[in-house]
Amino acid sequence: MRISLTLRGMAPRLAIIIAASCAAAYIGLSAARFIASVISDPAVRAETEDIERAASYFPNSARIQARMASRLIESGVNQAEGHELVAERAVYYASRAVSLSPKNYEFRILSATAREMNGALDGAEAELRAALALAPHHADTHWRLANLLIREDKLDQAIGDFRAVIQADPGRLTTTLDLLWQASDGKIETLKAVVGGDTVSQLTLARFLVREGMYEAAVKICAGLDRRSFLDIPEMDRLLDSLITAGQVDLASRLWRDLFGAGAEPLIWNESFETPLRSVFAQFDWNISQSKYAGIGITSTSARTGRRSLKIVYLGIDTTRLDDEVRQLVVTRPGSRYALTCYAKAENLITPEAPRVVVTAQGSTIPIATSEALEAGTYDWRPLSVEFTAPPNAPAVVVSIKQIPQFSYVAPTRGTVWFDDFVLTER
Repeated sequence: MRISLTLRGMAPRLAIIIAASCAAAYIGLSAARFIASVISDPAVRAETEDIERAASYFPNSARIQARMASRLIESGVNQAEGHELVAERAVYYASRAVSLSPKNYEFRILSATAREMNGALDGAEAELRAALALAPHHADTHWRLANLLIREDKLDQAIGDFRAVIQADPGRLTTTLDLLWQASDGKIETLKAVVGGDTVSQLTLARFLVREGMYEAAVKICAGLDRRSFLDIPEMDRLLDSLITAGQVDLASRLWRDLFGAGAEPLIWNESFETPLRSVFAQFDWNISQSKYAGIGITSTSARTGRRSLKIVYLGIDTTRLDDEVRQLVVTRPGSRYALTCYAKAENLITPEAPRVVVTAQGSTIPIATSEALEAGTYDWRPLSVEFTAPPNAPAVVVSIKQIPQFSYVAPTRGTVWFDDFVLTER
């Protein structure tokens, strides 16, 4: 018997050795094993007909039978004509591999793939369960079986396998939720059945529900979790951001305030800057960013009440501009009337256009209301106030300190200003 090999990329001498070793009269056991190992190696390129000849020549090589089954599966995926015949042959060779090496779980998976390709879902399920009996902790096999069970309309049976996948690989949780959401027609209880009880997994589920528009259900999940663990988990910060992005600012604010034990009052959080600012969970706190025109931060060297205040030290750069460097998102009732007050003081303030307290609707740059500009000079704490009506089409407003030059060039601002004791009252 002769076998013709087309092994591209192999060294010419190796090809000659294999060809010479294939002479039927002289082939020995060691040569046979060598050839079988080469043909069964997926890294070695070989034509389908050559693999099939090898499968016939080495009928007791489970690896060669498996490679032939794998090649047929690959070729049958995009093959319109003769698909059934290809699938049947794939089942034949995969079954041969399993019978020759019944304790190889990978051959069981291969057989399951061939049987599913041939339309035998029950046979594919049986092979995958046999594979799991051999490798019970193999996450990919659980994943394959869970997906197959869904295609068999056995969603309830798939839950345990999905749970095993998530336990082994938490990174697949979101993909699993996507799949189960479609398969269950949006049943939250089905999703809960696969999600672990740990805080990270629960918050991932909550974020998923926000994405699907189930806002109240998402917040309800958080109600049953340990608040003390939230501050160390970025998923909670992301959940709050996702609620705000979805327009659920009131829900996000209630969740945020519940997280910090703030309650409904005051409307302006951290009104006197006494609570240290956070780099995360800052959705409804003061957000302070730096500017090339001024140094901005919280100081404990001067305060109207308490121990801290906001300090702005101007750097003397022309056309000084402050926009959203100091801001806070505040939930309001659409159409309600509000009064905002605060206090400011200045030292050696020289400016053509002093800063103001400005209120804008969330997502807008057009002011709803603006306070009077600070006076130049040096003086102690003075009140600033502004009244406004909350916009009917926005659930929140942004309170900020702005300084917008009137012209493309104005003289630089110099000096220092402080702000403290912000109070927002609904009329």
